[in-house]
Amino acid sequence: MNALRKEALHWYKTLLRTRNHVFAGDCRALEAARQKIREEFLKCKDMTDAKAIKERLFLAEQVDIELRSSVVQAVRVEENVYHANFTPDTAKIVNVPFDPNAKLPPPRSKKCGDGAK
Repeated sequence: MNALRKEALHWYKTLLRTRNHVFAGDCRALEAARQKIREEFLKCKDMTDAKAIKERLFLAEQVDIELRSSVVQAVRVEENVYHANFTPDTAKIVNVPFDPNAKLPPPRSKKCGDGAK
């Protein structure tokens, strides 16, 4: 059980560091994330089932990955203008430009199973 406690502490500290990295400069988001991380870990501090603890630690790891790869900070520069802060960990999807001359398939017609309209 001592190894699980050590791993839980590792993920607690890792999530706190991740929140500092992801929400840098946003005091309100930093505080809200700190409170939520603390609340979730304190909620599970009395767990004794090793399997349940391992599931929660796996969840903590997935949350860390999700925060690092999905959260993008946007800072308002002026009216209707924002600057997005991407990190090297941010997942980037390749955008394919739309071809206005592309041949699109015709829309499929909807068919009702009982013939009612």
